[in-house]
Amino acid sequence: MRGMDIKRRALFEIVCVLFCVLLVGGCGTNLMEFYFGDLFESGSEIGATPDQLVWKGLQSIQDKDYGDAQKAFEQIIQQYPYSKYVVLAELKLADAYYLDEKYEEAAAAYEQFARLHPGNPVVPYVLYQLGMCYANMARSIDRDHGQLRRALTVFERITQAYAGTVWAQKARDKAVECRKKLAEYELYVARFYMKRGEYRAAAGRLEYALSEYLSEMNEMGKVKEAQEMLARCREEIDKGFDRPSLWTKLGF
Repeated sequence: MRGMDIKRRALFEIVCVLFCVLLVGGCGTNLMEFYFGDLFESGSEIGATPDQLVWKGLQSIQDKDYGDAQKAFEQIIQQYPYSKYVVLAELKLADAYYLDEKYEEAAAAYEQFARLHPGNPVVPYVLYQLGMCYANMARSIDRDHGQLRRALTVFERITQAYAGTVWAQKARDKAVECRKKLAEYELYVARFYMKRGEYRAAAGRLEYALSEYLSEMNEMGKVKEAQEMLARCREEIDKGFDRPSLWTKLGF
């Protein structure tokens, strides 16, 4: 038994000596990371305080390591729900999603923040970012523009609810951009219908565009084009050359 104790003590002393050598040696840092890196890293993550996680998340955003930022802020929200940093973590998590171009996740996070903290002074910024998420999800003119209409609704809400703020002005500018894109979309669809000989459907799109987005179309120099297209549609309809659209055939 005494011989076994001596062997254990000797082994312990060898490990201690090795540990000291690793610490003071010229390549000690790399060796420490090689042998014990996983253990130390795991321990730091598990035992990280909210202060440390906030700092890590903010630094990761600055370094454009958006995935690491998301992990840090998610950890605060999940492990420290009563921390004084949780509101900040909710906001910066949404920002990290947005900067990472994860617009659906960002939109959900911004919506939740606005719902949970309606009186927070950053809500106008949060709503503006929400509108930008929707706008970024509708970049192509030939895609459904439901997201762009959602963006317009959010931007108009900001201009009404937070008039006089910098975010109201920014939202007003973005609302104009949205309306111009929606006007272009209506013209795009009208041209599509005209190529198919569906003049009644095209005329409906053009009439709507000229009614709803007249100011924006005038700024874009598209009013004359739309009026000429509408006149041609009406001529073709009068001649009886209109092909019923698919929706008409289906009884809508």
